[in-house]
Amino acid sequence: MTERVRGRRGLLPRARVVTALAVAAASWMAGPGLAAEAVLGTWASPPDRKGQTGYVVIRNCGAAYCGRLERAFSPQGDPITTRAVGKMLLRDMQPVNAGEYQGQVYVPLIDKVVDAEVLVEGDQLSVRGCAGIICNSQVWTRVE
Repeated sequence: MTERVRGRRGLLPRARVVTALAVAAASWMAGPGLAAEAVLGTWASPPDRKGQTGYVVIRNCGAAYCGRLERAFSPQGDPITTRAVGKMLLRDMQPVNAGEYQGQVYVPLIDKVVDAEVLVEGDQLSVRGCAGIICNSQVWTRVE
């Protein structure tokens, strides 16, 4: 059998397609990693049933992300100490898509850790936790 040798003209379009696919694949694979940086920082929680708010700092924790309640504030905005300050609220948050994470959240009100989903959209962080069929969500706002 004889092989036909293709000229440069036949390979150029194929090379462009391969390059485009490689760039698309690299962008897709880098997506969660790049978006993961958006979750890092300090987030303000909305007022709880007592009107208290808090600052949660989200950091890298090994291969995942975690968030600790660093500060709490009274309804008047004064710093306060609560039993939840210093607790790890977000645990083992793993990226599942760009800006989306799954893991667990500690809920001080019921003193339980439940499954959670987190969605980052700009300076807003939606946190949704479910204990069985009962779910609750909050929207946190970026501070830093």
